[in-house]
Amino acid sequence: MISRTCTRTFQSLINRYLSHQPSSTISYLSSTPSCSFSTCSTITRTRNVSLNAIRSNCRTFSSEPPPLNKKGRQTPLPFMLLSFAVCAALTGASYAYSHFKKIEMEEERKKDEERKRKERTTKGKALIGGPFVLVNTEGETVTEKTFMGKWALIYFGFTFCPDICPEELEKIGEIIELLDKTPEAPKVQPIFISVDPKRDTPELIKSYLQDFHPDFIGLTGTKEQVKRATKAYRVYFSEGPDQAEGANEYIVDHSIVTFLVDPKGNFAANFGQRTSPEEAVSKIIDKMNDFYHGD
Repeated sequence: MISRTCTRTFQSLINRYLSHQPSSTISYLSSTPSCSFSTCSTITRTRNVSLNAIRSNCRTFSSEPPPLNKKGRQTPLPFMLLSFAVCAALTGASYAYSHFKKIEMEEERKKDEERKRKERTTKGKALIGGPFVLVNTEGETVTEKTFMGKWALIYFGFTFCPDICPEELEKIGEIIELLDKTPEAPKVQPIFISVDPKRDTPELIKSYLQDFHPDFIGLTGTKEQVKRATKAYRVYFSEGPDQAEGANEYIVDHSIVTFLVDPKGNFAANFGQRTSPEEAVSKIIDKMNDFYHGD
């Protein structure tokens, strides 16, 4: 009975050793006190296994056995190298992707900062001014580009205006005279644009402006051309009804404002009906200083 037990024990021990499980083999030996080393040697001889071979193999327990795969077999070296290469490739690809995403996010951040900078630059700037095509008192076509490189004061009105337009045009004339007396101020071009193209012919406008300042330029055009110009400068106007059927006397309701335009054709400031010539000149000088010396 003991011999049969030792035989099974030794056979199990050999099988476990051959499957590279030395720790379990040792623990199994220690847990079987009935199987002595001499008995096992006897059984070994009956199994045609030499004691010297067992002792020689037992010395391998002092070193770590080769790594095993999931099936309990030794992992081939080429497969291990291939696995290492795949892991290295995946790690490199992951790093490259992370680096690329970092660069992409940095570019997006710079674009966002540039967009916000432009928004800050244009924030608060009124959307006033723009392209127009009109005709001067000589019958010549005039556009917004005609006045590029010059400071300009633009007023929208009509020659049949009973009081407000003449007052505003006189005030613009005074502003021009005060600026002419200021050595550091560049020349400013006064411009009158009619909102009554039906009655304001180029000849009539030319005669009308002679009562205010000799530098005035008068502009008019078709009804559609005038509408586009007033729309660009956000100027309201509306023809009133005729006083009598077939009569040519009516009042045009319109915005009362004078616009300052810089040499680039951009809106710089505006002056209302209550702005005095001295206040307007002071503001114009400030805008000119900002234009030439500002950031």
